[in-house]
Amino acid sequence: MRKVFRTLVTILSLALIFFGLDWTSPSQTANAATALAISTTSIPQATYEKAYTTTLKATGGTLPYHWKVASGTHPPGFALNSGTGQLYGTPTKDGSYPLTFSVTDSSKSAQTKTVKLTVVVATSNSSSASLAITSATLAAGTDGAAYASQLKASGGKPSYTWSITSGKLPAGLTLAATTGMISGTPSATGTSTFTATVKDNSNPQETKSASTSIAIAAEGTQTAGPGTTWYIRPDGGTNTQCTGKKNAAYPGSGSGQACAFNHPYQMLDSSGSWASFAGGDTIQFVNTSGRSDTYYMGEQNGGVGTDWHSQLSGICPAPNSGNGEGSQCILPAPPSGTSGQHTRILGQNAGNCHDSGHTHLVNPTVLSGIDAAFVVLDTRGTDYVDISCIEITQPDTCTTVAGAGQCGTNANYVRYGGLLLNYLTEQGPSNLTLKDVAIVGTAGSGILGSKLNKSGSDVFSASDVYVIGNGQAGWNGDGGGCNTSCETVGTMNISYATVDWNGCVAVKPYDMTKPDTQNKFNHCYGQESGGYGDGFVQIAAGNMTMNVDHSHFRWNTQDGFDSLHLSDDVKTSPAIHISTSWSEGNGGQTFKLGAGAASSAINNVSISNCRVLSNASAFPLNPSGWALDSADTCRAAGDQWAFQMNNGTVITLENNTSVGYGNTMYDVECAAQAPNCTANGAKFIFRNNISKGYPDPGNSNTLASGIYLGVGNVFANSGSEIDHNLWNTVATGCPESFLAGQEKIFTCGNPDLVGESNINAINPNISSSSPAINSGIAISGVTTDFNGKTRANPPAIGAMEP
Repeated sequence: MRKVFRTLVTILSLALIFFGLDWTSPSQTANAATALAISTTSIPQATYEKAYTTTLKATGGTLPYHWKVASGTHPPGFALNSGTGQLYGTPTKDGSYPLTFSVTDSSKSAQTKTVKLTVVVATSNSSSASLAITSATLAAGTDGAAYASQLKASGGKPSYTWSITSGKLPAGLTLAATTGMISGTPSATGTSTFTATVKDNSNPQETKSASTSIAIAAEGTQTAGPGTTWYIRPDGGTNTQCTGKKNAAYPGSGSGQACAFNHPYQMLDSSGSWASFAGGDTIQFVNTSGRSDTYYMGEQNGGVGTDWHSQLSGICPAPNSGNGEGSQCILPAPPSGTSGQHTRILGQNAGNCHDSGHTHLVNPTVLSGIDAAFVVLDTRGTDYVDISCIEITQPDTCTTVAGAGQCGTNANYVRYGGLLLNYLTEQGPSNLTLKDVAIVGTAGSGILGSKLNKSGSDVFSASDVYVIGNGQAGWNGDGGGCNTSCETVGTMNISYATVDWNGCVAVKPYDMTKPDTQNKFNHCYGQESGGYGDGFVQIAAGNMTMNVDHSHFRWNTQDGFDSLHLSDDVKTSPAIHISTSWSEGNGGQTFKLGAGAASSAINNVSISNCRVLSNASAFPLNPSGWALDSADTCRAAGDQWAFQMNNGTVITLENNTSVGYGNTMYDVECAAQAPNCTANGAKFIFRNNISKGYPDPGNSNTLASGIYLGVGNVFANSGSEIDHNLWNTVATGCPESFLAGQEKIFTCGNPDLVGESNINAINPNISSSSPAINSGIAISGVTTDFNGKTRANPPAIGAMEP
C-alpha cells in the first residue's frame, strides 16, 4: 500500500506541475508554517589554545538551515560549519568577540533570523604559567648528513621567538627563529656549545635561556652488526656454486664454494622471495675493475641481461617476453632491520661515493632495469634500511608517454619508478636512509611514493641524491589515489639533492660525472601532453617536518620544488624548512610552500625563466631542435613563489634572492579548507629579500608584480613582518605600492648581481658595489649565507654576502 500511495503522490505532483501548480506534502506544509527562530541565547566560554566546540540551534522553518557570521569576526582559530551551525576550533588569541549570527532556512520564500552573541576566550592556566624551555637536550649529528632537532618551550604567551645569544651552532646548521628548529647539514666535526634564548609574545615580554650543545661525529658507514654480509661481484657464482658469504671470485668449479654471488637475484627462491637475506644483513657489491659495474634487473630481453626464468619462474617470464610481461621480475623489498642493526644495500664504493662539490657520484654500482620492470628498488613497508652508492637507470632512451621516445613493446625500460617508496595506500618505509643514490633516465618517475614513517620519532634521511632526466616526475611524493590516507609523519631530512631535467629523459649513454653539461636530454613532456614533469613534489603529509638544504631543482617541465599541498588537510600540521637551495628554469613555479604550522625559506636562490624550456636558441644547455610544448610553458601564469596557509600558519622568507618574470613573484593564498586564514591568525614574515623583475619575452615584456595577497592583508596581523627588502624593476613599485605604509625600511635600486644581463645565465652573487651590502637586519640563526660565508652585521640583503 505504501508503494501504491507514493506512486499516486508522484503522479499527482507531476500533473500539478504540468498545469503550473505546486503541491507540498502535509509534513512540509506543517514545517513551513512554523516561523524560523534561533533558540541559542548564549555561547559557552572558550579557553585559549584549547580545542572547543559548540552548536548553534534553530527551530521552525524548512530544513536544511544555512548558518553564517553576519557581522563581526570570530576568534582566530575558529570556524563555523554553515550546514550544522557548529562553531569549533582552537582559539589562538584570548579576548571578547561580539558576533551576529544569521540562519536561513530552505523554504521557497526563505526565512532569515539573526542573533547577537559574544564569544569569550579566556586565558588558559597553562598560558599564564611562566615561560620555560622544555628541550635543552639536542640530538647528535654526523658530518655531511642532514640534521634536524627542535628547541621547544612552554608557558608564557605564544608565539615564541628563538635566538642564539652566546656561542654558535655547528657549521652548516641554522636556527628558525619562529619554530626553534635547528636544521641543515653539518660541515665540521666536534661539539658546539651555545646558549639558546626564547622570548614570548606577552607584554611585558618574558625571556628564558638555556645552555645546550650539539655533537657532530665524523662521517662514516654504519658499522656492520652481527648480521650476515652477502657479497655480490661480477666474477662470483650462482647460488649453487657459491655461498655468497665471502668476498672472493668463483674458482671455476665445484659447488657450495666460499665465494660471492654474481647477481642479487641469486639470493631469491623460485617464487621471487628472499631465500638468503634477513633483517640486519648487508648486501655488499664488490668491484674488481676500478669502474662502475652494471647489474641488469629484470628478465633478459633483446640479448640484454640474464635469463632468470628457470630459477625464478614465479616472477620472471621467458626471455624476450615483451608487452610488459617482465614487469614483476624484480627484487622484493628488503627485510626490515632494527634501530640497532640496520639492513643495508651498499654499492661498490660506499663511504667514498660522491665528489667534494656534491655534483655527482663516484663509481657507484649501477642497477639497470630491463624488460619493462615495474621498479628497480622497492622499499615498501620496510624499517631501518640503508641504501648507499647505487645508481638506478635503464638501457633505453624512452619515456612512458605517447610521442617521440615512447617505449616499444619489447623495449628495455623501467615502467613505473626507479625507487619505490610506496604504492597507492600501502605503507612506505620507516627510518629509510638514502646516501649517494642516483636515479637517472628512467621512463617513469625517479623516486615515487610517500606515506613515510610510522611514528613521530621516525626519520627519513636522504643525502647526495641525484634525480636527473626521468621521463615522468623526478621525486614524486604523492602516494597516488589516496587523498590524505597516505600521510607521512615524523621527519624528512634531505640534503644535497639534485633534481634536474625531469619530464625529459636522459639520452644514453649518460655520464653521471657531467650531469648538466651534456645537452643529453630529450623526449620532454609536461602535464598537458601526457607527462608530469615536477622536480620534487610532496603532496600527502601528516604531522611531519621536512628539512631541505643545499639542493637544486632545475629545468623540470613542471614545478621545481612543490610542497604547496601539504596544507590541504587542516587536521594536520606539517612544517617545511628549505634553505641554501636553488630553483631555476622550470616550466612552472620555482618554490611552492604550504604548511599547517610553519614553513620557512632562508638563503635560497629563485630564478623564474620558464620560457627557457620552449626556446632552444635562448638556452645554452638545450638539445638541438627541442622545446617544451607551449601548453606547459609558464604554467600557473609563471608565478615564481607560491604559498598556501592554514589558520595560524607562520611562513617565513628571509635572505632569499629572487629574479625573473611571470605574473607575480610571490603569490600568497589561503588553503581551500581554511579560506579565512588571515582572520584566523596566519602570519607572514618577509625580510632581507632581493626581488628583481625581468621583462617577460612571451608577454609583451611586461614585468611581474611583487606580492599578491589572495588572503587579504596578512601583514596587518600581529607577528607578521615586512622590512629590509630590496626591490628592483617590479611592476608594483618599491616598496610594494599597497604596502607602502607597512614596509617602512627598504632599499630601491639594482642589486648589482655579478651576472644579471641574461636571465637564462644569472649569477646571483652581489658585486662589491651592491646597495644590498649591510642593508639588511641581523636575524637570529641566520649566521651564514648561501655560500657558507659568515654573515656581516648588519648583513647583506639576499642570499649572498659579497
